[in-house]
Amino acid sequence: MKSPQWWLRAHPLRAVVHRARFLRTASRKEDDPPPRRGAFIVLTAFCLVACFAFVSLAIDIGYLVLTKTQLQNAVDSAAIAAAQEITEAIKTAPEDVENITLYAEEAAREVARQIAELNETYINKEVDVIFGARMLNEETGQYEVNWGVHPSNVVKVVARRNNEDSTAPDGKLALFFAGVTGDKYAKLQAEAIAYVEARDIVVVHDFSRSMNFDSYFNDEAAAHLSKSQIESNLGLVWSDLGISLGNMAFSPQYLSLGRTSNGTTTGVTFKYDDCTVTTSSTLRKVKIRYTDGGERTFNDLSGQTANLDGSKDIATVWITSEGPPGDFVVSNSGIDVTFPNDRLSATTNSPDPIRELYVGFTDDTDDYISFGNGGPLTYEYTSTKTIDYVYVEVLDGRSFWYYFDAPDGENPNVVERYDDTNAAVKEAFGLTGSYPYPGGSWDSFINHCRNGSELAANGYREMYGGLTWTDYTLRHQSGHWETPDLWKTRHYPFHAIKEGHFLFCNFLDKLGFGDQLGMVSYDTNHRREDYLNDPDPEIPIVDIRHDPITHNYPALKDLMAYRQAAHYSYATNMGGGLKDAISLLDDAKRDGARPTILLMTDGNTNTIDSGEDTSLPSGWNWDEMLDYDGDGNADYSTSSSQKRYVLRLAYQAVESDYTIHTMAVGIDADRDLMRAIAHIGKGHFIDIPGGVSVNDMTADVEAAFHKIASFVPSAKLMYVEE
Repeated sequence: MKSPQWWLRAHPLRAVVHRARFLRTASRKEDDPPPRRGAFIVLTAFCLVACFAFVSLAIDIGYLVLTKTQLQNAVDSAAIAAAQEITEAIKTAPEDVENITLYAEEAAREVARQIAELNETYINKEVDVIFGARMLNEETGQYEVNWGVHPSNVVKVVARRNNEDSTAPDGKLALFFAGVTGDKYAKLQAEAIAYVEARDIVVVHDFSRSMNFDSYFNDEAAAHLSKSQIESNLGLVWSDLGISLGNMAFSPQYLSLGRTSNGTTTGVTFKYDDCTVTTSSTLRKVKIRYTDGGERTFNDLSGQTANLDGSKDIATVWITSEGPPGDFVVSNSGIDVTFPNDRLSATTNSPDPIRELYVGFTDDTDDYISFGNGGPLTYEYTSTKTIDYVYVEVLDGRSFWYYFDAPDGENPNVVERYDDTNAAVKEAFGLTGSYPYPGGSWDSFINHCRNGSELAANGYREMYGGLTWTDYTLRHQSGHWETPDLWKTRHYPFHAIKEGHFLFCNFLDKLGFGDQLGMVSYDTNHRREDYLNDPDPEIPIVDIRHDPITHNYPALKDLMAYRQAAHYSYATNMGGGLKDAISLLDDAKRDGARPTILLMTDGNTNTIDSGEDTSLPSGWNWDEMLDYDGDGNADYSTSSSQKRYVLRLAYQAVESDYTIHTMAVGIDADRDLMRAIAHIGKGHFIDIPGGVSVNDMTADVEAAFHKIASFVPSAKLMYVEE
């Protein structure tokens, strides 16, 4: 049997421990407490287990927080990108896209997927990208999101780690020390909602007369349009009016007069300082009288036609041509005197009784006959001498002697007088009825053709037709109170702006971001455009006075459709228009919407309301306000009080946190001022330089409105309650 000491010999270290315990036991007194063998080791082991549990839990929680943060960052980025993509997709969609809403949403889904993938996060774009519309609840005054509504301006993106298959892209998250804390996996989900802020937009239209300048002859149009382009634009207005004016065709014609007398037909065409004369026999001479009273005679003519250069404005033409053999009849005011070839007699026929007859002979003698108040209606005077002329007085209440010149030679000359008078023009072109519109008159139109310098410069002086009448109307009678039908016509650049306005409304409607629109116009004066009630039965009644900034886009389109350049007056009060836009936003903007102004012009501000303060705001610094390139120096300044007034209003708008976009249309627009306003207003400036055809201008304007409509505010994240 082994001795107990063998265990000690076999385990030297244990022997040391045993020896120590023996010594402690041998030296212990009887009243000492019993020993606590291994108590600290047990406590240490327990603490280590608890500590390990806490450390593993902390690691797993940290991992969960990190993963959740990564998911949240991914969905935040994806939601913002998707919301912005809705606008971009609508803006760039091909023309053959039938359902633009579905097209835009599909593009937004794909962008959300791509952005999440770049952040190493999986989303199912068909399930995890959800669309809705953020709308103002009129009752509560708060914005609410209605999910599943189209078009959309809100996008929710959800990232999930909850698939039971942990190997799937959206699988549950495997934990590091799950065996210590319980479940080996955790389920996570993060979501983000992004929206595009709705806008309250007031579009400020220029209704001044210069908005028709591209459609008739003037210096501004001539600077960038060819003659044929202006003629084409005039043709559009004439065609759109569909009006018939006497027998005038669109292509202008000179005044041509003619008649047949004694078997000879003569005629004249007045061409301001030239004329063309014709006869059916042979020309002898032509005498012309100018409007200044001077005269000129062209002798020794021959043939049947002559083109005569008179050098000044011709008022009257006498054509002398060879008459046929036989009796010759000279007419004057309804009285006829017939001379035979030998001129030895003169037979007078009058509708009124002949009172006196005075006959002159070629030998410078004369004869006189008085019939009193009971004279005949027809009287034949005979003589043995050759008659040179006859004066006749009849009982027509005028006490006037009518002159009749006897023909020369055996084949008497036919002399016909033609006068270029307004009455002759009206008779020749059938302009004998009432003038068709409240403003203007036939005489005013004819005088425009006679005296208009631009018509003369383009070869249309004293020419009458639809082209020159349209030129007269657009220049002198373009107001709605003068020619109310001009709203029907394509006069430029106003029609291009009108088409752009329609596109703007359509785009905002299609975009579906909850944008609302108001309208202001300016000319000499300015006003809100919120009411339409015209006596013309073709024009609908529109009344948005109770809601002047509205999503009723059809009403806003009608308010523009039935307007025309110079609708109310002629001048350009840009400051007044901007003032009304600010006032409209002050009164009618929605809480939570981005207030925006779109200010347009094709010219220069040239008038201002009486009594307005044109000083710049206190503390104004040109270098600080209008330094475009950051070099410390102003890129625009002006001493014009009218322009400073507009800048003052732009500054006022910005102080109210309003954004101002500007658009300059045409070669004469004050683009420097418009660029400055947009810079102050923290908006965009769009320049449409002009100098192109109306089709190109319309396309440019529509593209500009499209661009303005797509300048939506940056997408924002919406707070999501956990």
